[in-house]
Amino acid sequence: MGIFSLLHTNKKLLANFSWLAILEIFILIAPLITYPYLVRVLGRELYGWVITAQITASYCTVLIDFGFKRISARHIATNSDNPAKMGEVVSAILILRWALWILSFVIYFVVVWSIHTYRQQLPLFLYSFLTTLSSVLFLDFYFQGIENMKYITIINIIVRGVFVAATFIIITSPSDYIYIPILWSSGYILGGALSLWIAFCRHKLSFKRPRMEVLKKHMREGSIIFFSDAMLTIKDKLNYNIMGAMIGMADVVVYDIGSKISALLQKPVTILSTALFPKMAKAPSVAVAKKTLIYISIATTVMVAVVNVFLPWIIKFFIAEEIDITAIRIYTLAPIILGISSFIAVNIFYAFGKDKWILSSTIVTTIGYIVMLGIMFFCGWLNSVLAFVSLTIVSLLIEAIYRAIMTAKLFR
Repeated sequence: MGIFSLLHTNKKLLANFSWLAILEIFILIAPLITYPYLVRVLGRELYGWVITAQITASYCTVLIDFGFKRISARHIATNSDNPAKMGEVVSAILILRWALWILSFVIYFVVVWSIHTYRQQLPLFLYSFLTTLSSVLFLDFYFQGIENMKYITIINIIVRGVFVAATFIIITSPSDYIYIPILWSSGYILGGALSLWIAFCRHKLSFKRPRMEVLKKHMREGSIIFFSDAMLTIKDKLNYNIMGAMIGMADVVVYDIGSKISALLQKPVTILSTALFPKMAKAPSVAVAKKTLIYISIATTVMVAVVNVFLPWIIKFFIAEEIDITAIRIYTLAPIILGISSFIAVNIFYAFGKDKWILSSTIVTTIGYIVMLGIMFFCGWLNSVLAFVSLTIVSLLIEAIYRAIMTAKLFR
């Protein structure tokens, strides 16, 4: 059975896919709506600081989640007819996330305070950290596991939409930049709080203090994914911090535009993978996985080609001034590579119980990234946005090739 047949014969899956698509696309597009306005009001240099603070805070989300999102979605999916068990899973994850949030804040504060230039922007970095509360409160794994994204999608769009609109009202001069993370955090926190209300009040889940053995089990199961995600985050986001220090915050904005366009192109694959995961977790299918990979590759390539035709006009939307878009064109190749790589990770490795292969592929990729970063640094090649984009693309390619080889062994 192919992916289209699966969607056609499973209305619940299709509905979940649709609502998840709406939410994911809105979450990605919402910041893009304010992007050109903020660049114009703040300037590329100051907005580069806002992005850097956001990226630095996002490292903490990896520790806070600790792989729970993916592992717990599988537990919820396999126990969707057992409210008591689902309540136990949700309760355990909330307790663990709060404990890890406190730990991550301590680490985050020490790091920010230790870097002189970051310390000068301490309020910006501290307010940006509040966005991590979304990782604590938002029960996306629960709604993914029960395949019901309707209410949480509607609520998040309304809540976050209000704060996006508020950006145009409150941010009117460069001195208002400090309010940007406050607005973002407010939307994230309220959306997360509402997800808790739906789970415990509308769906009648019971919160109960889990046994220590249960907490240890979740930590143990999530550890492989955590280490994998941690290395991936370093590989994917360290460029922002290094670039800001070596070639300036203004260029961080250019790199970030390329990253956001690539993320938008990759989003359909991410949504499809997330929507299919509960079904693949319950009944792994080699045939569905193979056919879906083919569809993903063709569709993503077409989207990348179309975007590149209109890329000069797209960039003008974000930045009015003339810039070299070569680096951004190269960055748009990332969704083609990631489309294959991420689908293999979620719907083959995780679904088939090969979690350790995620860690091994990430180790290989991270080692490759660090080696290339070191070579480029000592050779003095890290002097442009194009250099950092090339580093990103090559490291993603290494990851995709490794995962494809491991998949071939699984399907042999």
